[in-house]
Amino acid sequence: MTFTDPFWLVLAIPMAMAFWRWPLPSRLLTVLRCIASVSILLALCGFSIRLATRSGTVVLIADRSLSMPSNCELQQREAADLIHASMPSGDRLAVVSFGERAAVEQSPQAGRFAGFSATVGREASQLADAIDTALSLLDRDESGRILLMSDGLWTGRDIASSAARAAAANVALDYRVVDRPKSGDLAIERIEGPDSARPGESFMLTAWISSPRAQAISYELHRGSAVIARGTRPVPSGVSRLLFRDTAPEHGVCEYLLRVDGEGLDPATENNRARFLVGILGDRPVLCVSATGVSGLPSLLRRGGLNVKSQAVGDCRWSLEELAGYAAVIVENTPASRIGRTGMDNLAAWVAKGGGGLILTGGRDSFGPGGYYKSSLDPVIPVSMELRREHRKLALAIVVALDRSGSMAMTVPGGRAKMDLANLATAEVIDLLSPMDQFGCVAVDSAAHEIVPLSAVTNKGEMRSRVLQIDSAGGGIFIYEALKNAARMLAPAEAGAKHIVLFADAADSEQPGDYKALVAKCVKAGITISVVGLGTERDSDAELLKDVARRGGGQCMFTNVAEELPRLFAQDTLVVARSAFLDTPVAVRPVAGLMVLTRQPLGDFPAIGGYNLCYLRPTANLAVASKDEYTAPVVASWHVGLGRVLCYTGEVDGKHTGAIAKWKNVGEFFTSLARWTAGRQQSLGRGILATQELRNGVCRVELHLDPDRETTAFSSLPELTVLSARPGESAVSRKVRMNWASADVLLAELPISGSETLLNTVSSPGIGQTTLAPVCLPYSPEYLPQTTGRGQNALEQLASSTGGRERVNLSDIWRDLPRKSRGVSLASYLLIVAIVAFLLEVLQRRTALLSVRWRAMPAHWPAALRPSWRLPRLSLPRGRKKTEQIGAKSSSETATTAKSPASVPEKTTDGKGFSDVLDQARQRARRRTGR
Repeated sequence: MTFTDPFWLVLAIPMAMAFWRWPLPSRLLTVLRCIASVSILLALCGFSIRLATRSGTVVLIADRSLSMPSNCELQQREAADLIHASMPSGDRLAVVSFGERAAVEQSPQAGRFAGFSATVGREASQLADAIDTALSLLDRDESGRILLMSDGLWTGRDIASSAARAAAANVALDYRVVDRPKSGDLAIERIEGPDSARPGESFMLTAWISSPRAQAISYELHRGSAVIARGTRPVPSGVSRLLFRDTAPEHGVCEYLLRVDGEGLDPATENNRARFLVGILGDRPVLCVSATGVSGLPSLLRRGGLNVKSQAVGDCRWSLEELAGYAAVIVENTPASRIGRTGMDNLAAWVAKGGGGLILTGGRDSFGPGGYYKSSLDPVIPVSMELRREHRKLALAIVVALDRSGSMAMTVPGGRAKMDLANLATAEVIDLLSPMDQFGCVAVDSAAHEIVPLSAVTNKGEMRSRVLQIDSAGGGIFIYEALKNAARMLAPAEAGAKHIVLFADAADSEQPGDYKALVAKCVKAGITISVVGLGTERDSDAELLKDVARRGGGQCMFTNVAEELPRLFAQDTLVVARSAFLDTPVAVRPVAGLMVLTRQPLGDFPAIGGYNLCYLRPTANLAVASKDEYTAPVVASWHVGLGRVLCYTGEVDGKHTGAIAKWKNVGEFFTSLARWTAGRQQSLGRGILATQELRNGVCRVELHLDPDRETTAFSSLPELTVLSARPGESAVSRKVRMNWASADVLLAELPISGSETLLNTVSSPGIGQTTLAPVCLPYSPEYLPQTTGRGQNALEQLASSTGGRERVNLSDIWRDLPRKSRGVSLASYLLIVAIVAFLLEVLQRRTALLSVRWRAMPAHWPAALRPSWRLPRLSLPRGRKKTEQIGAKSSSETATTAKSPASVPEKTTDGKGFSDVLDQARQRARRRTGR
């Protein structure tokens, strides 16, 4: 018996005083009122009782990591169906899946499991998190049991603490082993070597090979794209080793990849390949990237004393391990599309979080026309690239023809539909335009629908509202109808530039009709056409879209990432506006900010042949400005996070370079810019050493301090800026605080999951910063060679510590739910009792029916069961005095004793009969009640 809100019991005191101060006229009414009042009071207090019950919840934990068999999800789904089929009424089933993270697939409910839908990541087995998540789904007051379907191989936090929490909550962990075949697995157990080396230093790499039997294996060791070792050798059953020797190159990060192959079938070939990273210490070079890899800038910088590596943009992977080998990257007049979204994401993260440097040079394929506006690099660049009305030469009339076919209703990661992102991209075009421009929009499926008529961009809000309400209507996009209606809208426009942006699905573009003749008429009328295709150049309708753009004199851009659409629409608008790159020679002048970069005066600057019109951001440093009407930045720089970024808006090596190419100080000028961007060699100062090592899948970063130091070199604890990325994915960053491991060592432990690479930067006020060599695991821990019984033993220990067992017959799990007392609230029942007592009280007050029925009990009932109260005494008419009532009573008693009851009529003291008194009482009751 418990109370959830016992403070309501204080009402018992005023309730008792009310009963004492204002008593009711009869005991029956008093009892009914007490029952109603006490019931309401107990209901307010949350009165409940505890009852023993076996009903409860079973939570199925499903391991979906890479270490599981390929058909594991099918087995787990069948297990969930079997458990649900045998579930008694009143019980509930929940499902939790886990990999790199744990997710609730189904909350506790009586319904059937619909299947797995959560994205948990498969390159880790966070079993401890899964157990904690399952425990959070169980109510403390009900019985619960957990069934784990896994191979028992876990990563991350130790499962012992989670098992202890389950045991404390009296929740048993049952298990069923589901694992992949183990026989015949040839694997690289681990690979060892230094995490860093100096240029020209020789070192050893040791690979430990686990073989299920004696056999001959072939091996091949790559450093980057070059093979440095290859051969065949016999290995015994068990673990043996392979030794390799290599010499560190002059710069960069060495990425080694070892491959081994055996004689028979291998159930897990993923652990036959392992990679290893070795960072090269010393000064890091500057990477110069251009569209073709051929440029005069690298040789110019080399003559200035810089270590420069030249590379074509197509040869760059833009991974963390590649970027970590350079001090700065120069992107020379290269379109953003050649770098790619992931490349720009990693480049921006490496600059801001990894302390790298970036130089972006101008040209027709750079800045706004190159597609950098609204890209991930846009926020780190010290200049902005929007269009400003005061700097426009020609008005622009633009019509966007949007694909609204059925394929545009599909959702993309993040929950938004493709149509929503296309609408946002069109709204981006509206934002770039000014009132001097005209805008129109037509949505096309099997017919054209005019959304925004061609009109001046004077009310952007209304135009945006109409565009953002476009939804998918099914069918396919009719190319001819889209172009015909867009051209019809543009025909009466008088703007200096007329342009159509056709957006279409590269795999769902239909009915082109005689588009060639139509496009030719558009070109003759001064209308250009660009195409943005959602898909790839290999899709079925890609060639059609390319031909439309080629004949229309515009761009053709493809993307299979819908989130890229706003950037591509903005890029095309900036190109068509023709004010983003000025191709006429212009004089420039240095300003005071140049001394921050060059540390010396360079004299007067010659003219440049053209530049990208941009605008200085508020906190950026202006070094060189144009001397034309725009006074635009030609050289601007700033610090972004831990790194440095510089922009030269002129073209370095091309037909628009201008007279600066023959300037006597041109080498010193560009060398100074590159040297400032690369920064000084990173150091933590004297008496401080940063180290890192991999241990059991965890990267341990240690900061060693001089034991003989007199004072601590920093005022606050150092922190790590951690960049992590997987191949082909964008980097993410986080900060980790280092803690004291001993009197002279600070430590931070960073778990690594799967194939990700970590790039750690140690920084603290007063000691500076340093970026350590990148680290990675040989392969996902999910593919580690399995020791016989290791997973089984882990599951058995979990079960034994919590009172569980191996579950062979899944349907029996409901019978093994423990009996557990559960609180049952009586508040609703108490309120029902209070209502019934109140209604009975009303009935008694109006009719006195309950007391009459009670007095009419059979005569043979025992006296103990008869009520001790009587009918309420009828009061005399008002106005009588108490003395008269007493006198009447005494005279009545005298008359009664003097005469026989049978012969004497009933009389009152005022001469009226008893029936008359009852009549008067009834009349008074009618007047009081209104009946």
